[in-house]
Amino acid sequence: MQDLKNIRLASKNLNNHAVRELFREAFVRPTEDAISHWNAVAGCTSLAQLARRAVIHTVEDINNDDDYQEESVEEEVEENFQEDVSALAKFPNLDSLLLAFSVPCLGSGHDSWWQDVLESVETRLERLRLVFNAIKTRQDAGNTKIHELTLVNLQNQPIPEFTGSDLFRDVMSQLDELHVQMVQECNNHGPDHDYTKIELQTFPRHFCSAWLSPIAANLRELSLYSRTDNWGPFPGYFDPSAISFPQLETLSLGYYTIAYDDQLDWLLSIKSLKKLVMHRCMIARRIRIANENMEQWKTSTRDWDSLHSDPENWCVAYAYHKCWSSLFEALAAGLPNLQAFAFDYPRNNGYYCDGDTREYGVESRHSMLSSIFPERYVVFDNGILPTHWPEAEESGVIHWPDEVPNFHKDHLEEDQKAVDNLLEVCRSRN
Repeated sequence: MQDLKNIRLASKNLNNHAVRELFREAFVRPTEDAISHWNAVAGCTSLAQLARRAVIHTVEDINNDDDYQEESVEEEVEENFQEDVSALAKFPNLDSLLLAFSVPCLGSGHDSWWQDVLESVETRLERLRLVFNAIKTRQDAGNTKIHELTLVNLQNQPIPEFTGSDLFRDVMSQLDELHVQMVQECNNHGPDHDYTKIELQTFPRHFCSAWLSPIAANLRELSLYSRTDNWGPFPGYFDPSAISFPQLETLSLGYYTIAYDDQLDWLLSIKSLKKLVMHRCMIARRIRIANENMEQWKTSTRDWDSLHSDPENWCVAYAYHKCWSSLFEALAAGLPNLQAFAFDYPRNNGYYCDGDTREYGVESRHSMLSSIFPERYVVFDNGILPTHWPEAEESGVIHWPDEVPNFHKDHLEEDQKAVDNLLEVCRSRN
């Protein structure tokens, strides 16, 4: 940003280019400074016409994952924020919009009377409606249509009253790009209970039927990320196999986790795919689930081998034997148009990076690195805190109640060879 400001001083021609880039994105959040800048740009016709993307943060700091949220926005600031968001028509040439919520969230059935968050389920729903109404209003006025929508920190909460509305259908039907980063309820002081939350069981099916299925035929790009949690096999099984993506060229997945042989079948059926990004994607090699959760989740054990259960008989344990080498081989053979592939584990979450400058998140999906990282094999254990998905250390060691193989080292050579071959196949098609 500062470089662009400096370039403006170099020459008149460079100034024009720099101005176009500086005002290509319009940003607002519920603070006085951000609202003032948004209004200044919106009030200048020549600058407002330069904006191609609107970025809307519903809270001051979308990366704050503190459970305890006591701050509140002044009523006047909130009113001004809502008024400005409603006036998206002041930017006539927008074709892309990013809406970002706060990280901490509580499900509709939570019983934490002592705990509060900035945005309840109802508040998030109100802000979704606010933005979707603004998008529809500007489109009805004859402005450019929003064809790319990015949702950051979308709570994994089914909202059929919204997704079943004409407003939702009208806005979503104009999209050819959808990029979503999900968050789920997390109680840092009792995370062992988080996997009983009903949203984890119901949201994957709701997302497939309400969000993806109606617009899949139009999508050229799709991104599905979870901010910090493995997702895909359980508690709710993500199954888009009944959905066709005939025009999809770019697919990005974050923290997508494989525990069944057919979990990539839906992906392999997308023959139009040219670019595939898999960030922090893993294979679950050991699975230990409490008996009551097995019954409640109706978890399938297909493709799993039984292991000895805990002596106290509170859980069942399984082994899954799929390797990344076979999946890389399947991608190379099954996606005839694939020209670009990324398989990486960027450690920078935007708030913690451990010296890794690569960022993880739906907004960082364009990084095209590929590496064989130790965390590509993971385990699930209902009895371990603070996470049920303990990841491998740099050495490949995973902590599990019983000794488990070092999956990273055991499969390093074959996985490396397979991914190298996949990358070579992609390069040969360019």
